[in-house]
Amino acid sequence: MYGRDLFEFYCAPCHGRDGRGSGPVASALKRTPADLTMIARKNGGEFPRARVESSVTGSGEPLTPAHGSSDMPVWGPIFRGLDTNDAANKVRVANIVDYIETLQAR
Repeated sequence: MYGRDLFEFYCAPCHGRDGRGSGPVASALKRTPADLTMIARKNGGEFPRARVESSVTGSGEPLTPAHGSSDMPVWGPIFRGLDTNDAANKVRVANIVDYIETLQAR
């Protein structure tokens, strides 16, 4: 359940391994995936952890119009469908968000 591994499996196909939105399936999407490296920069240099987490889980307001729509899978329900252990799923999401935070442009 390492964040990088989860990111590469679930997020990188669209967002790219570098998080910049240029994954191998990005060109097939209606909207270009978000550049995840710019989240903090677009938020005054602060990484909005709770907002990112709710975008990943689908439990709150999305960061971009594509998040939470049919353009982006919402991973909270998908993880619950794969594993009913809520504690393990919270760890998965936290690890993904931790990894996305490491991708932020400096």
